[in-house]
Amino acid sequence: MVAHRFGIAREAQDAFAIESHRRLAAAFDSSQMANEVETLYDTQGKFVTEDNGLRRDTDVAKLAGLRPVFDRKYGTVTSGNSSQVTDGAAMLLLASEDAVNRHHLRVLGELLGHEWAGVEPAQMGLGPVHAVARLLARSKLKMRDLAQMELNEAFAAQVLGCQAAWDSAQYARDELGLDAPLGSMDPAKLNPDGGAIACGHPVGASGARLVLHLLSALRRKGGSYGVATLCIGGGQGGAMLVRVGA
Repeated sequence: MVAHRFGIAREAQDAFAIESHRRLAAAFDSSQMANEVETLYDTQGKFVTEDNGLRRDTDVAKLAGLRPVFDRKYGTVTSGNSSQVTDGAAMLLLASEDAVNRHHLRVLGELLGHEWAGVEPAQMGLGPVHAVARLLARSKLKMRDLAQMELNEAFAAQVLGCQAAWDSAQYARDELGLDAPLGSMDPAKLNPDGGAIACGHPVGASGARLVLHLLSALRRKGGSYGVATLCIGGGQGGAMLVRVGA
């Protein structure tokens, strides 16, 4: 429904999916994930060093051959341009400033604020549009102030739909109550290391994974602001603003 609403073609969704795999592969190949993804061992001594959902060989032809999974006759959403349902885990320690000082904790970054929002369940996927809009307004920031955004790739159509909504004057006026659109996030700063289409969406752990990856990425970049955001079943959306010092 989001794809139809914003006229997001199958080709655009498949291209986004391919780019997600390409970016994640590049992140692993450059060792950017080494301090974030733990090597897993089985009882036979075999080990895994990267997410096994990564498809390094995927291409336009392979994705074009997949059938739609929702609207089977006219739909554009396929298993290839959607997140993979995977197992996964992530851990973060959230501590007050007092606890940090008392226990001499090493700080990865600072949580500055969070916002939650909801839309009609039929528009599930657009919750981040509203949560991010509220968060930036309360924080007196603009999209251009963010060094990076991690937007969970539930579906390529959903991410592209959020981008279209942020860039739409009509959506800003009618849905967000704004005089002007926020403007879409710079694609180069949006999930620059790939996302759930390539690495999977372990429901219940994705939020922590997004925040952890965002903090690690901002630290590599020398600091600044970042937002982690995701849609939630039923039409909800959440967003967190973090900062890493230079």
